[in-house]
Amino acid sequence: MKALIIGGLGFIGHHIALKLKHEGHEVYVVDAIINYLPTNFKTWNYYIKYRQRELENAEVHIIIEDIKNSTLNKTIHSVSPDWVINLASMPVALLADLNPVHAKNDIFDSNFRLLEVLKTSISSLKRYVYFSSSMVYGHFLRDSNGKIIPANEEQKCMPIDTYGAFKAANELLIQQYGYRYNLPYTIIRPSAVYGPTDCNLRVTELFLKKAFNNETIELDNGGQHELDFTYIDDLTQGVFLALTNENAINEVFNITYGNGNKISKLAEIVKKYFPDVKIRNNECKPYRPNRGALNITKAQRLLGYSPKYDLEQGIEQYIQFMKKHISAI
Repeated sequence: MKALIIGGLGFIGHHIALKLKHEGHEVYVVDAIINYLPTNFKTWNYYIKYRQRELENAEVHIIIEDIKNSTLNKTIHSVSPDWVINLASMPVALLADLNPVHAKNDIFDSNFRLLEVLKTSISSLKRYVYFSSSMVYGHFLRDSNGKIIPANEEQKCMPIDTYGAFKAANELLIQQYGYRYNLPYTIIRPSAVYGPTDCNLRVTELFLKKAFNNETIELDNGGQHELDFTYIDDLTQGVFLALTNENAINEVFNITYGNGNKISKLAEIVKKYFPDVKIRNNECKPYRPNRGALNITKAQRLLGYSPKYDLEQGIEQYIQFMKKHISAI
């Protein structure tokens, strides 16, 4: 198959590109190369160049282009892909709250423009894969004992932030295009993805960089917030299964590890590798949804998805990678 990955020089996109290339497919990536986090420029710049070298060495085609430009139509029709995977979006939820106008253009409008192009390419398109987010759920439901219930794909989406709201709106728009224009789609809801070349200031990257630099790790609200941490290799495997399985057509999937861990647990794992690192509790309560594990039963049943890396195994892999690159970032 021929795959076109929008945002393919990003953290997740480049891993998917390498996975698909390894599986024998022809891969094109389109990326505008936008740094959303100027405070992390040195790390971002290093990893962009690293990813680009990896893709070039793998003979992945790289197109530098902003999908918000009018040239998108020409690019898609010239490539004529079987699969289009859309990862183009600001990578951090907080940025959307700080700049909602930019977020609308970057998250929602870009997806709308892409759908408008794809609806005229039905003859060649076999799948449009959209990367949504676990943020679409908002607060996860709780049982009678107050325990968080793993969110499944049937749970009503009630986002409490700008990022989650635009992602949820995109899901509805894609489903409408699927129904009206017979556009085959698959929607992926990941959670707390981490691993080599991440430079979006997610909590795993932050904690490890602080540990390598012997800085204090701070736990907002004592690190009681839970996340379903997902190692990048598990996510790419789930995406590959979704692309190559007919059961995934016009479906929504949670592609995560399927287990909730408190952020304090992440700090404890990091401390095993860096015994001297200091951990300090911060009474500040983060303004984000109360989350935990996502239910991955649907992906397991329909796709044969089986994640391999629990948090300890994933962090070990991530640390081994960072050891080779920390002096440069």
